[in-house]
Amino acid sequence: MNTNDQNRTGNRSMRLSTTTLRWGLALVGAALLGVAPTACNFDVTNPGPVQAENLNDPGAFPSIIGGIKRAMVDGLNYTALQGASVTRELFPTGQTGQFGIEPFNSVGYLNEDEQGAPWSGGQQARWLAESAISRFDEVLGAEASSSDFVAQANLWAGYANRLLGENMCDAVIDGGPAMDPSEYLNRAKDQFSQAITVGGSAGDNTSVTAAYAGRAAVEVQLGDWTAAAADAAKVPTDFVFQLQFYNIGDDYQQNRIAWASMDQPYKAHSEWNTWYADYYDDSGDPRVAYEFTNDVGTGALECCGVIPWWPQQKYDRASPMDLSTGTEMRLVEAEALLRDNQMGAAVDKINEVRAKAGADPIAPASMDEAWALLKRERGIDLWLEGRRLGDLRRWQENNTPGALDPKEVVGETSHLQVQDMCFPISKAERDRNPNLG
Repeated sequence: MNTNDQNRTGNRSMRLSTTTLRWGLALVGAALLGVAPTACNFDVTNPGPVQAENLNDPGAFPSIIGGIKRAMVDGLNYTALQGASVTRELFPTGQTGQFGIEPFNSVGYLNEDEQGAPWSGGQQARWLAESAISRFDEVLGAEASSSDFVAQANLWAGYANRLLGENMCDAVIDGGPAMDPSEYLNRAKDQFSQAITVGGSAGDNTSVTAAYAGRAAVEVQLGDWTAAAADAAKVPTDFVFQLQFYNIGDDYQQNRIAWASMDQPYKAHSEWNTWYADYYDDSGDPRVAYEFTNDVGTGALECCGVIPWWPQQKYDRASPMDLSTGTEMRLVEAEALLRDNQMGAAVDKINEVRAKAGADPIAPASMDEAWALLKRERGIDLWLEGRRLGDLRRWQENNTPGALDPKEVVGETSHLQVQDMCFPISKAERDRNPNLG
């Protein structure tokens, strides 16, 4: 881990509450993230630390929300890229370093001393959002119950906690002890619920719909299928809620998966030897498109030598990542129906998603096949969005029917030696948190 990564992986929860510098950095991040570039001058002046009382001015609230989004960019960028290797959404090429994939990660390990960035990025986003909720409530008083800023702060807190709950092995809140990751999910559910209530009063329909979708995803992870299906039904199929990335000369604000896949000069991963590539070859489904090249990646792996470089085509450097979509909600409904042994109705939901993408319908002959196709469809629909680890873990824990593709699980075909299903508490957190053994 380089020095910058170590700085970011420190115990945010123990330090952030006693400094205004993080808020200053969040505001600088918001200045970059909140406005798409429209001119040639991209100079930004760092105003230095911002006094906490200055953030009580409602005029600062949009920048605070922008700072939360900036932190989410960091958390999701690292989680999506590094998780994609372990789940074989992408295949590593042997390139390491800042935009590469570490050797242990390449064969399925998520080590605490190599995976600090996903932990620290998600924790910073969570802390900033939850602190914003407290600040907005205190400043606005009775007006908080109908404030779109309060709704948005709760919404982003929900997504930050969902990111952590789906991807982390343990929950640690503000320097406390290790807890079950469901702590994140329960916090997210409460925050999404608050976003629905406050957003409704504020007339913020986008936040309300996004919160229903986010809450449905959390309820899936918690195993509350009745609630998940009910929330999913409130989200139209064409709904999309995204986190925006920017190509403005700052490596940390661009889409990391795209930048790492490009010949500039990383070529750090490929779609070669993934079931997604096989499926794309057979179907032409644009959701998992890659470009075939005769080039090879930068680096090599012990298992395979040099790796054919077939770069993904879902993202470019400024592409947003979906946080919630209506198609995901149809697949939530489909999975709930399968759990209720309603195969026909579940297949109809899956085919609704496929029709929207222009893909051919499926017609499974058995429940096991229907489950396998549901798992495949979630992989396709949520590809490279930092969601696959959470799905694989819950399916494994619940012994859910339906086989996964051999290229997605441990074995000679995938070249995975193990498959860690979550990111551990970072080494920096363990070193600095006295409540962790």
